[in-house]
Amino acid sequence: MLKRAIVVVQDHLKAKGHYAGASHGIADAATDAAVALGLGERQADIPAGALGFSQRRRMVMLLQLICRDKGIACDPIDGYWGQITQTAWDSLVFLLDHGRLPEPWRDTDQPAANPQNWPRDTAGQAEMRGFFGQPGQPPIQKVPCPWPLKLAWNPAQRVTHIGCHAKVADSLGRVLTKVHAHYGAAELARLRLDLFGGCFAPRKKRGGSTWSTHAWAAAIDWDPARNQLAWGRDRASLAAPAYDFWWKCWEAEGWVSLGRSRNFDWMHVQAARL
Repeated sequence: MLKRAIVVVQDHLKAKGHYAGASHGIADAATDAAVALGLGERQADIPAGALGFSQRRRMVMLLQLICRDKGIACDPIDGYWGQITQTAWDSLVFLLDHGRLPEPWRDTDQPAANPQNWPRDTAGQAEMRGFFGQPGQPPIQKVPCPWPLKLAWNPAQRVTHIGCHAKVADSLGRVLTKVHAHYGAAELARLRLDLFGGCFAPRKKRGGSTWSTHAWAAAIDWDPARNQLAWGRDRASLAAPAYDFWWKCWEAEGWVSLGRSRNFDWMHVQAARL
């Protein structure tokens, strides 16, 4: 866990009267005991048996609660540092450094091809609702992945299928087939394209009031740790030339990479127009 994140947890526990040590960013025994006290007060907000989770998972869970208490979306409160927690942490750091939450992202350019006639994700999201239905209630269809996947935030858990909106399933299947035929499983693993960051998540956009395309199961995140929300081409791994064919496969089906279109959120690709 990041040293600064531990400091934030320690400062929080000090304010609650659970921790009297230094905010040094070290997850020592005193910090662990204080985390247990802090979580003990929030049992209604955490999973059953959470106090028996590992030290790191309990600490991440408390950090997730800190984010939520500050109005930063961070569900589910599960103790895993996945893409949602990373995004929430980025927002929390911005809040701590600037005294306000970051501005919602804005859409810009995108590739012209749209053979599947994906809807536009405009301000009112009327097209999204007309095409995909109500957010948070998509008809999920499982699409098998031709190469082995694992959860980005819990690599020990394997993934064989991607659950997506039924209207994007055939398109997704074609993309995965082309990608696998080009790279092969070994190269996909080397490129970390076996790290699945999630598809369906019934939530609003980070820092915004409209629904994320994830709420319709029409977006997928890949390798979140190396393609964090605010990272541009200078840092995101998916901006490298080795991934050009990867992105061309998506774009041929009309999917939009927020990284290639906006140089932001490189992990994210969606079956929706900007």
